[in-house]
Amino acid sequence: SIASQRHDEAVKAAREAYWSTYNREEKWDDESSSSSSTVKLDTHGINTNNIGSWSLPDFSNDLDTSKMIFVTHGSSAEFGSDSDAVKASTPLFSVNECNAVIENAESYFTDNSNGKWTTLPSGQYDVAGFWIKDVPKVHNWFNDMLKERLFPLLVEKFPNFVNTIDDLVVDNAYLFKYTPETGRRTGVHTDSGCLSFTIALNSPEEYTGGGTWFEHLVSEDGTTVHDSKLEMGQGHVTVRPGGVRHCGHAVTDGTRYIIGGFCMHCNKVEYVRMLIGYGSDLAAQGNYKQAAEALEAAISINPNFDGAYTHLSSVLEKLGNKAKAKKVLEYCFRSVNRINGEVAYSLGIMYLADKQYKEARTCFEACVEVDDLDYQAMIGLAQVCASESDSGNEIKWYERVVNTPGVAKYEAALAYCNLGVLNTGDYEKELKYYEKALDLVPNNFQSRFSLASAHASRQDWEMAAESFRLAVQLASEDEDTHSQTEALNALYRVAVNIVRAKQVATQAEQMKLLIGIVGEANYQLLASGSSGKA
Repeated sequence: SIASQRHDEAVKAAREAYWSTYNREEKWDDESSSSSSTVKLDTHGINTNNIGSWSLPDFSNDLDTSKMIFVTHGSSAEFGSDSDAVKASTPLFSVNECNAVIENAESYFTDNSNGKWTTLPSGQYDVAGFWIKDVPKVHNWFNDMLKERLFPLLVEKFPNFVNTIDDLVVDNAYLFKYTPETGRRTGVHTDSGCLSFTIALNSPEEYTGGGTWFEHLVSEDGTTVHDSKLEMGQGHVTVRPGGVRHCGHAVTDGTRYIIGGFCMHCNKVEYVRMLIGYGSDLAAQGNYKQAAEALEAAISINPNFDGAYTHLSSVLEKLGNKAKAKKVLEYCFRSVNRINGEVAYSLGIMYLADKQYKEARTCFEACVEVDDLDYQAMIGLAQVCASESDSGNEIKWYERVVNTPGVAKYEAALAYCNLGVLNTGDYEKELKYYEKALDLVPNNFQSRFSLASAHASRQDWEMAAESFRLAVQLASEDEDTHSQTEALNALYRVAVNIVRAKQVATQAEQMKLLIGIVGEANYQLLASGSSGKA
């Protein structure tokens, strides 16, 4: 089958990249590092009560959802202190070797690219980082640590799934360097491997923010974990099934280094994951009919895993079958996982487009209930309020967006721009919001045009003219003819008011002044009738 073939190809590539002999060129561990047999782990699980029939994509019978996320003991202790919690902690990797990994990574890029790191995609953003196999010294250390500590740990914690370290290969492994510029919050997602791991390479004292959020996270006794977030000190590790939905929180200050990776069982085919991957690849190539067939096959094998539904819905939309695409998401939302943020958000957008505002609100509220930092769902709720002429709650949602840690610049700028529009008439507030929007995204036409309009409403013609000229330029660069015409006409009206206020005596002087205000190129467009003015 296609799934078996893709599995075999992935295992072969993984062995070539990460499974090597014990030729230790670098040995950085010291007495403070722990072998897997001496490491204590704290157990967490996923609360599946009242969310539907959700399960992992593959081997769900071998992986207990109530005890599936393991983090080395003492991972969240206050590092740098001399507390009992720190003394009792059992990181899998020592401070020395973690520091050496970071130093070798930094040295590699200093020697090869003047200190500029490569980037890797992480959800909707690019993050400074590299595939472990591409940096030799880090790669050598990684291969040894896999066999000596990490793989034995996985065998110990998932005995129903894997019997020996020889069964495991690393499908992919990467090192990320998160900063406030590149360490924005990732989207909620599942990993492309049956088992996953995350290694914290530096101390939380070196950065602010970060940590991994897990959907429906509970402690071993079933109590909800605060913020559903796990944080780790230097050298600590989290291991888990890859099918658990999670995301990385934003780093707001400093630098955070982590290693992450995905593992496969050499002899157990992940049919569902392989078919989802195959369907996604076909969709990327434009083969939507075949993609839909592969994704439907994945769902038929395991209809209780929610990961294939959004992919299938997207493919069906591209095939022009919007009604079926909507039904796919509705089934998943109502029967499989009622609080899957990705499904709920996608369905909410469909409801919003169809003017089903009550249903859209239900979907977006489900997103925020699960993840109170889901700013895209907050924007959806603001749009629902706008459609219902509820400006008070629309303002509240946009204010919540701009105050959410990790919000992307574009979305924050959009929220600030809309807050400016919603405060039309309060000149000081309008200016404040539009200027904040432009600080984040200087080349945004709507924010620039709105700022110009606010100046014009106060008859501050000179400031209005300056901003309208910039708006015309932005629309021209974006090849947005409609917006360019709108800004040109507004600039013309402002220029006329300036000319009138100057009380210039002759028509020739008036024309010279007007051309000077709008600019020669813009005047030619106006004169040609392209903007509707002649």
